[in-house]
Amino acid sequence: MLRLSSITLCLLFTTALVCGCGLFEPRVPDPPGTGGTPWIPPTEPESVFVNLKNSLEGKIILNYGQCFTDDFAFHPDPSDSVDLFALYSWDVYENWTLDVEKTVTQTLFDEAASIRLTFTVRDTTICPSADECLFFYKYQLQVIYKVGGSNFYYGLVDFYLRREGGFWNIYMWLDKRDPDFQAFDTWGKLKGTRR
Repeated sequence: MLRLSSITLCLLFTTALVCGCGLFEPRVPDPPGTGGTPWIPPTEPESVFVNLKNSLEGKIILNYGQCFTDDFAFHPDPSDSVDLFALYSWDVYENWTLDVEKTVTQTLFDEAASIRLTFTVRDTTICPSADECLFFYKYQLQVIYKVGGSNFYYGLVDFYLRREGGFWNIYMWLDKRDPDFQAFDTWGKLKGTRR
């Protein structure tokens, strides 16, 4: 049987400490409020959608809110507005501001075990100026709920973006039903039911 002397053990231990592989070094912490979810400075308009997806899937409300301007406005599909008015007897989409958007989304984060979002380009981006662009997407949103079960939401969205101070943000969101998925609720309807 092989026996190591105490001198050999001390040498091995000292070598491990000196050469070390960072095992005992503290790791660099994630920035506050990101939970390890990557954030890309939105110097290009496309970065906003990467950040939107990452913040939604990572359930990071701070990052999610940073995707929008302070004067953000949301507009649902008219049929969602009619459906929810009939259900709640008031217009749940009235005065939909950034604060409402964040509150509603935080409610969804609290209910969801996980969220998956896919955007697909449906038309050519229009940029009427160097500081404003309009993006057209189809989306599929899957929410897996903590209480069990999951739902898919499908729709079309027009995102209006504006650049201020070198960074792009969404200032208006027009949500629409996807004619290919009429049997499914939209993301906009989901948001309306959480207000």
